[in-house]
Amino acid sequence: MDTGNFISLLKKFSFGRLIASGIFLRVVIAIVDGIFALEINELSNFNFYIFGLALAYTILWMFNKSYIEEE
Repeated sequence: MDTGNFISLLKKFSFGRLIASGIFLRVVIAIVDGIFALEINELSNFNFYIFGLALAYTILWMFNKSYIEEE
């Protein structure tokens, strides 16, 4: 992968999607936690888990978008 391909791949990264998916995950987890009283929010690294899931979703979306554009 040369520099041009790497830069074009980084341009497809969406901070808006990262933030939106993080907010969505927090809301869904809060609802599930409230219904079932799982106390998920009490985990010591809860924020890191949410960030990791949101980042993984954003990166998977970015690669899927790049494959769709190549076809």
